Amino acid sequence: MVKAYNKRLNSDNVSLSWFWQTTQKATPTHCVLGGRYATKESFVFKLIPLLFIFLITSCASTTPVINSSSPISIYGVTAWPPKSVSWAVMLATGYQYTIGSKGSNTHETTIINVSTFKLPDLKSDVEFLDYILKSRAATPVTGRFDNKKNSESLVPLNGATCVKYSSLSVDKNAKTAEGNTTMFLESIGYNCQHPNNKSVGVNIEYSSRYFSATDESQLESKSAELFSSVKFKEF
Repeated sequence: MVKAYNKRLNSDNVSLSWFWQTTQKATPTHCVLGGRYATKESFVFKLIPLLFIFLITSCASTTPVINSSSPISIYGVTAWPPKSVSWAVMLATGYQYTIGSKGSNTHETTIINVSTFKLPDLKSDVEFLDYILKSRAATPVTGRFDNKKNSESLVPLNGATCVKYSSLSVDKNAKTAEGNTTMFLESIGYNCQHPNNKSVGVNIEYSSRYFSATDESQLESKSAELFSSVKFKEF
């Protein structure tokens, strides 16, 4: 297993979760999830630009809810969300599926994202690792995020070659419906080469934002059910 640790932990030049590294022009997505904000990050991890009109303007009871026994399914990938949580659908297209769940506190939320992106011609696993490391690190330095840890390693996942990443940061200007505050942002995810088409990348991520950090993170155990369920399929 090839492992790489990003040493730049005292600045926000270490890429966070693609979903949580927000810009100053971030767009609110879902009031039910505590005013979560979607990102406009590097091209590998950016959201597909869609209009979430009913999600932005309303907390209506018609918010779509996914049955935990139903799969998250996009072109080439299927996964199942953890069954212990109720999930609201935030985005559903053929290329990206994003669901969220509200925590015990109004502004504490968890997001699962499965999406695809384009990869260049990469000749080896080492080239793939290097490409992902450089893409994740290519984020602007704004001073907003205080990165506590970030690690990346080359690992297999259910038949695919992937870069697993884990990060924890403090967002000193977290956006909520009630204004700005300080929150922790933690994510675990995989960036994979699709085994049936090496030019297609797949991002599977489990991310949380919360107020109080503990010495022992629970994100690894909470996300294990999602990652073990991932299946790569024909397009």
